[in-house]
Amino acid sequence: MNILNELIKETSKIDFKFPKSFDQLMNSKYYDYDKFEWFLYYVFKMDGSSVQKVGKKGQGDGGADLIVSSKITDGEYRRIGIQAKYWKNKVGSGPINQLASAKNRHDLTDLWIVTTSDLTTDAKEIAEALDIKILRGADVKNLIEHVKSIYEKEIETNGQSSIEFLEEDIKPKFEKTKKVEVSDEDEKDLPIVKAFKELRTELAKKHKIYPLYMVYNNAMIDDVIKENPKTKEELLKIKGFGQQKVDLFGEDILKLLNSNQEKTNTISLDKEQELYEKLIVERIRIAKFNKLTESDVYTDQVAKNLSKMKPRTKEHLEKIYGFNKKNIDIFGEYLINFISKNV
Repeated sequence: MNILNELIKETSKIDFKFPKSFDQLMNSKYYDYDKFEWFLYYVFKMDGSSVQKVGKKGQGDGGADLIVSSKITDGEYRRIGIQAKYWKNKVGSGPINQLASAKNRHDLTDLWIVTTSDLTTDAKEIAEALDIKILRGADVKNLIEHVKSIYEKEIETNGQSSIEFLEEDIKPKFEKTKKVEVSDEDEKDLPIVKAFKELRTELAKKHKIYPLYMVYNNAMIDDVIKENPKTKEELLKIKGFGQQKVDLFGEDILKLLNSNQEKTNTISLDKEQELYEKLIVERIRIAKFNKLTESDVYTDQVAKNLSKMKPRTKEHLEKIYGFNKKNIDIFGEYLINFISKNV
């Protein structure tokens, strides 16, 4: 009987050692990009999702390192393609474009990029334009804390856990480089995100909840902003918001969304309209200089698309719906510089 129990325990054991901290993840010799992919694999696996690790170490993955599947309704599944980047430097637009190309190839419904660092400005803009969810270093920290909370619950309930942590032996892999420092305030360009983090701190103090991610984590903030729920019932449909959290925090979350929405919409529309009007005027100059008709430069509708998307690179300009790609070589660089100076 004891032999059988030991065999069951051994076969159900996770063959991987989790980091106890973000610092350990980034500086222990145990971890590399492949181990980081396995870290994400097991995190999503523990949450009940079906996870597929695409490709093998050193081989191509077709743009997605992991495919995470979860059932939404009977016969309907959410398939998330994840590009994992175990990087100290910021991720550029290349991996974003690779991930985008995987959507049809793997029949994906959602695209996520998970990095231990951050994205460059160009990469962020392309990711936002393609509706790619971004998880940064601060979100990875939350995932590590999530694993630790599962471990504690298993120990408390069963007296043992299948989760193993790496021993505290942090020996920097890059002795001449600084350790990665990831600020929890890396969303400075999004005031709504900062407001949600401030509200999270207030709610944690008010209800005496610790750690902070137990109120809601950064990924949940992204989902709330994206879904923009109007009622508690709609908030309940967002992953991570159960009945208890909605009862405790629902009113505060909806109040923040409502108060911010009108202000954000007004500012955004004013800026878009201002840029649109400038683009209409600039179209005349571009047409005369390049001996084109104004309609050949871009239409009024394309000017609206440009004012909304605000392309910063030629690659991004190619994605503007209705923009003639032949014009990129003619005046693309000029147009990008014009837009950059006027936003």
